[in-house]
Amino acid sequence: MAYILTIRERNHSWAGRSPAASEHASREDAEAALRDYVRRNWDAEMGTERPSDSGKMVEEYFGEVLEAYEILESA
Repeated sequence: MAYILTIRERNHSWAGRSPAASEHASREDAEAALRDYVRRNWDAEMGTERPSDSGKMVEEYFGEVLEAYEILESA
């Protein structure tokens, strides 16, 4: 079963960006891609030191930025 990771702007796209979606072979692969996304964007978006715990890092990032994510099984 494949999993789709989707990252989108919350509420509406005032910047005109479409949601970013990627397909992964497992939920673990999708979660790893999500962590990589947060690591790549942390400095520009947060301006603070990243937490060493990756779960806390993802939670803090999406608690602050105007983005949301979901990981769903593909149909």
